[in-house]
Amino acid sequence: MPTVTYPGRPLVSYPGLSLLYQLYRSGTLLARLPVWVAAFALSKRARPLPSWTFRQSLTLRILTEYLFMIARVEKQVPLSLEPGKEKDRWVKLEPFPKDLYLGPLASKTVEPALIGGTWYPAKPADPAAAGPMMLHFHGGAFVIGDGRTALSGPMFKLLLEHGKAGAIFAPQYRLSGRPTNTPFPAPLQDAFTSYLYLVRTLGVSPSNITVSGDSAGAALAIALLRYLAVHGAELGIGQPKSAVMVAPPVAPVKFLSPQAVKEGNPHYTTDYLGAELPRWGTTVYMKDVAEDDPYVSLLGHPFQTPVPMLVTFGSGEILGVDGLEWAGEMSAVEGNRLEIYIEPDAPHDTLYFGHILGWKESAVKVAEKIGEFIREHA
Repeated sequence: MPTVTYPGRPLVSYPGLSLLYQLYRSGTLLARLPVWVAAFALSKRARPLPSWTFRQSLTLRILTEYLFMIARVEKQVPLSLEPGKEKDRWVKLEPFPKDLYLGPLASKTVEPALIGGTWYPAKPADPAAAGPMMLHFHGGAFVIGDGRTALSGPMFKLLLEHGKAGAIFAPQYRLSGRPTNTPFPAPLQDAFTSYLYLVRTLGVSPSNITVSGDSAGAALAIALLRYLAVHGAELGIGQPKSAVMVAPPVAPVKFLSPQAVKEGNPHYTTDYLGAELPRWGTTVYMKDVAEDDPYVSLLGHPFQTPVPMLVTFGSGEILGVDGLEWAGEMSAVEGNRLEIYIEPDAPHDTLYFGHILGWKESAVKVAEKIGEFIREHA
């Protein structure tokens, strides 16, 4: 069975060369900036979509270049287990007994480990009696991100204010890039640890939990749903009340050929995600994992779940093409309940980046839709 094997670090990711490359890419960005400013200001036709504002067009181009650069140098993202600015909102989670980590989680080389997580807006005094809450996995292609306030705070503020979400717990799962270097199933082990923390340590009823995620975190949420569908009854662990997936990458192996994505995806020019960041993430996350593993390659591997699902995509994002096909596969499974929300003229994951890119109003609608869905299935 074919596996994804790590081909080695790009030359420009090594110290010294990394700095030179970043200076070079920053210089070329500055050189092109006046051209973009003039083009987007003078003609709406020059913008990725004519309906986009000047700000949206320009910030998207800048973010696209930034993500390409950090992917090429494979930016290191060290994760701390110290509370930091989160203070008493931060908690540490010890792994549970190994006999709970079955099937794909029972790895000989990657074991469950100590992780941390952040509560929003604060840890409930009595979580078991706090009512509906969200367990949310952050995005970042499994190589960047941490779920903490500095990066994820604006997204959770949207979900709290406009989605009317109750308490939200955001685990800082292990990443697959340097310096952590923990490929699959580490993030899924940590996702399961987080779920067990809520239902077993804190006594939260699964009927009060919405499992959610954005981007790579959405793929993690789907993998957790599959694990609970397959092993939940055996382990005596209940299913969550609902699930929300914002822009999940369902066919990551396709990004191992960035040029093919660039030439074949109709939304390549209307999204900031590009192909290089997903390529990097896929390479290290799926290290020595079969290309058709159903826990990572979601497209083509539908499964039955009693959990009602909401999946959202931007109409202009790269991941939407395969994502909608996956949604169709899941909807076709008897007993499944899946709802789709398409964000008009939007790129990838505005819930996370909308406040920076100029899609705040659009992101508010996504948050409102999520809130409506959760209340509908409360």
